[in-house]
Amino acid sequence: MSEESLREILGDIEQSVRDFTGAEAVLAEAEQRRDRTRQAVLEQVERLHAEVDAVHAPELIGVLRHLYWQQPGVHGRPLAEAAGLQLHDMLAAIGPAPSGIFCADCGTELLRTSRSWKPPARYGPPLCPQCLSLERDARSRKWRVECLRSRIVAEARVQARAMDWRAAAELVLAFPPLSQKVSRGSAADQQEGVWRGWENARVIRNRLIAAAAAGDDTVGDAVDEAQLLVETALRVAGWDTVRTRDIVDPITHEPALALLTRLNREVRATAQAARERADAAYPDGYEPTEDEESAAWRGTGG
Repeated sequence: MSEESLREILGDIEQSVRDFTGAEAVLAEAEQRRDRTRQAVLEQVERLHAEVDAVHAPELIGVLRHLYWQQPGVHGRPLAEAAGLQLHDMLAAIGPAPSGIFCADCGTELLRTSRSWKPPARYGPPLCPQCLSLERDARSRKWRVECLRSRIVAEARVQARAMDWRAAAELVLAFPPLSQKVSRGSAADQQEGVWRGWENARVIRNRLIAAAAAGDDTVGDAVDEAQLLVETALRVAGWDTVRTRDIVDPITHEPALALLTRLNREVRATAQAARERADAAYPDGYEPTEDEESAAWRGTGG
């Protein structure tokens, strides 16, 4: 680099530094002027408040409305205090302002209720409060109907021999989660429900024992429990075919895959029949009664 080029660059840097320093001085002066004029505005509002001697005088409210909505540099709380008001009282007095955003359903323009206002949080196009309330009511009503339908399905019972339930439960319990090197709450447990499936099998086996159900006795299990038991048993049945046969054969004298396939068909048929009953009892557009709504919120039968 030549000495002349170096001097030129250094000169440009020096000029840029002087320009920057000057700009900072101008900015500082502008900020000071802004602060003084803002304070002057607040003082004039105080004078106007004292002159009209009424916080809701039209002249005062008009000034407050303009300053709050059109002059964001004048902060809201000091402005309200200058007018002898609390911020929420001032906002109530000056009223909302048009937002330029229109409801996607009815076309009404949404109103800003404060400077920090944002359209109601939701997915999709903006809605006015009335349309948003209607949408929420519709979603809530749909959810309550789904709860009522789910209750019918949950109350359905899969009927099978006690020995079939016992064989499936003993098969699952023969492969404890810890022996599978699956810790409770781990990623594998969350993805496959290993511990949940094992605990479910333990509950079903203990229930059979408590009921003293004989091998050929018909026993009904809730659809969700039965489905989880069969799914878990199908998953573990192929891990050790010899052990699986040793567990299942003495109980049912039936191949494990044949037994579990038959149980799985019963589970699906029962669930499908229950869903059909639920759809017939609570069709689309159904309006739940007060008692049914209460039952849906409680998650219990009515």
